[in-house]
Amino acid sequence: MGLFDWFSSSSDSSKSSATGVNNIPAPRSDASVNAPPPDLHRRVADFVREAPNAKYTFDSRASLDRDAPDAELCRFTPDGGRSCIKLSMHSAALFKSMQGLGFYCALPAEPHRTDMECNRLPR
Repeated sequence: MGLFDWFSSSSDSSKSSATGVNNIPAPRSDASVNAPPPDLHRRVADFVREAPNAKYTFDSRASLDRDAPDAELCRFTPDGGRSCIKLSMHSAALFKSMQGLGFYCALPAEPHRTDMECNRLPR
């Protein structure tokens, strides 16, 4: 009997369902994971609505408490400047909020930068 014959003959077809394999629970929905607070999501949406096709960046500002919800969302203006708002939310929630508004966010190619860049996805 070969190695592969042993594995195939010892498997029980009654345990082939996803819920019984290794007792791994079904994945939970990410709807509540890192969900942005509704009032802050509205604030982000209002800010984005002012210039929906602009390039946005966000970063968690350095603070004494690394777990503090503290982020800054900025956009580049046509005259080369920046317009920013400060938010009391974690970067993960801000990321999810921007995705919900139709943006693709990713780290920039420069390794020294820690902000995320967000561009509107074409529809």
